[in-house]
Amino acid sequence: MVLFTLVIAMLLSIWTTEVSGLPLLIDWVALVLFYWVVALPARVGLTYALLTGFAVDVLSASPLGHYALIMTLVCLFGQLICLRFRKMDVLSQIALVFMLAGVARFIDVWLASFETQAVAVTPPLLTALCSALVWPVVMQILRYFRRYHGLTEW
Repeated sequence: MVLFTLVIAMLLSIWTTEVSGLPLLIDWVALVLFYWVVALPARVGLTYALLTGFAVDVLSASPLGHYALIMTLVCLFGQLICLRFRKMDVLSQIALVFMLAGVARFIDVWLASFETQAVAVTPPLLTALCSALVWPVVMQILRYFRRYHGLTEW
């Protein structure tokens, strides 16, 4: 179930990039990975983050390890705050996701600056804002799937 939702998030990222023409307006993969790390920290960890990051690298034709580093940092942050994050209200979660998506996007832009070709860049704060505003919907949908399929932490 976790892999299925991560694959759907990767396809959604590719689709929204092609439709909007802007690269990565909403970081679907980071949102879905962050949800699973917070919801199931004993099951979803750095291995999922690395494999997901490498898959996004291959799909987006970026240097190998570019998104793997970003997804690993998202996973690490999720592992560190998972117990506190579960107890927060939705507005606090939105603020934290805004900060997480912003930092992830700034790292993405920073790593992209080392590449030789020019890349069209969406403003990092716009990406963070859009990702944060979509977070409650993503969280409710994934929570429904997790409960429907009976996925528990152990």
